[in-house]
Parts: sequence; C-alpha cells; structure tokens
Amino acid sequence: MTKACDERSSREGGCEKEEPNEPSAPSSCFVRVYGGYRRLREWLDSLKPTLYEYNEAIKSLGYYLKPVHKVYYRDGSGRLRVYEYYGRYWWKIAKDGKRRRLIYAGRVKPRGLPEPPPLELEGVRVIVEEGEDVVIECSLFERVKRIFEGLRVERLWEV
Repeated sequence: MTKACDERSSREGGCEKEEPNEPSAPSSCFVRVYGGYRRLREWLDSLKPTLYEYNEAIKSLGYYLKPVHKVYYRDGSGRLRVYEYYGRYWWKIAKDGKRRRLIYAGRVKPRGLPEPPPLELEGVRVIVEEGEDVVIECSLFERVKRIFEGLRVERLWEV
C-alpha cells in the first residue's frame, strides 16, 4: 500500500513519490516562461486569504483543500524536475494521537462541503525549470497568458 504524500512528508522521505502522469504522446508545442514561477507564486499568494478562510470553514468537517499538487521526478541524467498541477486537491485530516496527518482524498469535492473558491489555473500543468522558469503546453499557456503578461516567452517544440 502506498502511503499518502503531502509536500512535507515528501521532503522528509516519509512517503513514496509518484511518477508524473504525463500524456504518452507529448504535446508538440510548449512555451518556456522566463520568471514565470515567481508569477505563479504571486498568484497563489493572492489566493491565500480566501483559501485560509475556506479551509477554516471546512476544518470541522475533517477536510483540507490545496490548490497545487507537486510531483518530484528525477530523470535519467539525475536532474530533478518538479511538475506542478493546479486544481482542487482534497485531503482528509486524520489525527494520529497528537499528530495531524493529511490523507489524499481526491479531486472530487467530498459530499457535504461548501463550494470552494474559483481557481483560474484549474487544470494547468507546468514543469518548473531551474531558477524561476516554467514550461507549459501552448494550449494551456493561451488560456492563462494574462498571468504571465510582460514576461519573456520562448516557444519550444519538445521538452
């Protein structure tokens, strides 16, 4: 049985890391956004007050909502790649004595919870490159390009 991972337990080595679920036939078009990771972090920071309020409201129901799922993957050359998936990721709060653990509950909102705040980046996947750059499929970039407005972008045909 695979132990559920959250970001902290992943860093501490307390769980198995999952492989990124990339499409079998990669998209032929990608965009590298120079400095794009910083913009994504700023966007997430702007959501934090709303997410904190929502998570406080659902805490008594035993759930927690995260807007990002990170997968760490080391490729054949030993280079670490971080894949970030944006959406609604539900976690069940489990209490182990005095410790609190989060157990992944899925992407479907559990029954009985109020509607979560809207997430503009729902369904967006990025690869975080060294530094602050991100690589994103062209079709997804077109959907959210206003977030990256003013940043240098470069079209790539493979990653």
